[in-house]
Amino acid sequence: MKFRFERCKERGKIVKIDGNTALVNKELKEAQYDLKSAEKSIREGNYKWTIVQSYYTMFHAFRALLFSKGYREKSHACLKHAIEALFVDEGIIDSDLLDDFDYAMRSREKADYSYSYNSELAKDLLDSAKRLLFQVESLT
Repeated sequence: MKFRFERCKERGKIVKIDGNTALVNKELKEAQYDLKSAEKSIREGNYKWTIVQSYYTMFHAFRALLFSKGYREKSHACLKHAIEALFVDEGIIDSDLLDDFDYAMRSREKADYSYSYNSELAKDLLDSAKRLLFQVESLT
């Protein structure tokens, strides 16, 4: 929804920046690092960290997309709104990826603050993170 994106810009939570390939590449590198860490965590049975690392895989991948459009976010929620306006609404990425990100964001918060996590959720979010990163890499 474009109005949420516009509201984030008005509140200074999304700002215009010069396009910067180095920032895009840095974020993709971080996403790849977090994905490898999540894969290691799930093998070790560390489901909480798998969830957290899977979320940050998605977060950094979406930041790379946002940087590619010349914007920087100052809020996780506004990152979601920006991706929706600039990529989902424009038909560049599927809304399922945004839904996965939103679910991962809520799951990460529950894992961190309510200590709610399990192997099934960890595996599901890891799979979602892999799909999202693969798609983002194909666009950048």
